[in-house]
Amino acid sequence: MAQLISIPALTTVVMLALAPAAVFAAAETGPVAATARVVARPDSAGQSIVRQPLTAEEKALNDVRQRGVDQVRTLVANTRGLPDGPARRALQHKVEEVKRTTEVEFLRVKIQFARQRGDLAMAQECQHHIDLILNPPKAAPGRATPEPPAGSAKEGGRP
Repeated sequence: MAQLISIPALTTVVMLALAPAAVFAAAETGPVAATARVVARPDSAGQSIVRQPLTAEEKALNDVRQRGVDQVRTLVANTRGLPDGPARRALQHKVEEVKRTTEVEFLRVKIQFARQRGDLAMAQECQHHIDLILNPPKAAPGRATPEPPAGSAKEGGRP
């Protein structure tokens, strides 16, 4: 019988899984500025760090991640105070579904930009990851679930 994860643990897992979106959560909501922007926190030498404006690809990927984070936060908030039961489990399954859907949408955006750049290898790799998410490999009886390939999209980072 499967164990259910407590709300604080679920919230932690969700935030860690979607952490790459937090890096750019403070990004500008308007059009990307033509000049570099200064980050408020200085580096270890006391100088301000200058960060280049986000590219169209970074902005699109951040938007996908942020929508996913917002949906998950809403669902997690809805689980607070619910007793363990079918309603709570349904919301937990919905969180999992939103995370999968967000990751697939993120990869599809990466595919679109990779094709525009002519990077067909990246487009194929992203498509492979989508296939693994939508059709995960079945583990043989008595064997552990296969690990995702090294360098998977789950490692996060900027495109």
